[in-house]
Amino acid sequence: MKTFSLPTSLVLPVIILLTSCQPSVQFNEAMPPGRFDLPNIPRAFRGEIVDDDEIWRIGKDSIHMNDKVLVNGEDFVLRRMAGHLLMSQPVPETGHWEVMVIKRDGDQFRMGQFEDDDEVLKRMAILMETAPEPKTSGGKSRYRYVLVSPTAKEFRAVLKEGLYELEEDGMPLPKGGRVMPPPPPPPTN
Repeated sequence: MKTFSLPTSLVLPVIILLTSCQPSVQFNEAMPPGRFDLPNIPRAFRGEIVDDDEIWRIGKDSIHMNDKVLVNGEDFVLRRMAGHLLMSQPVPETGHWEVMVIKRDGDQFRMGQFEDDDEVLKRMAILMETAPEPKTSGGKSRYRYVLVSPTAKEFRAVLKEGLYELEEDGMPLPKGGRVMPPPPPPPTN
């Protein structure tokens, strides 16, 4: 089994991306629209990511994060567009979708999300026929979010312009192996 070093600071943001409850930007449907869902998680992304108490096991069609399991086609869908892998998860409170961007750079990948940054939303409004729309969720935990409803062509332009927040540091692809953080440095006196 292959083993790589992974900075501890990268695992927590990815866990937050995969399990966030109140995304600030949501889409009217899984992105990109009109594309087929991938039946399996691409092979290069399969394997284990281990960080202290957190263990992710990424299989052919599921992601196991400690005691939580996400199943492709049920809890999320994967699609491709413009060199990006896109993970869309339904948001039960609103009936819309949270979309995460996964960008592969050689033997590494970086994850990203759409943020409600004013400049980014203004640029999206220029690229799309229907401008992003402010909304408020229903239920007890009411929160504000922005609904984005692009066509496939408009979403491609959003991706090509990089109108999403991408993690600065990349993670090695598990490629069927195990990715672990480096050991802590020895104490200095």
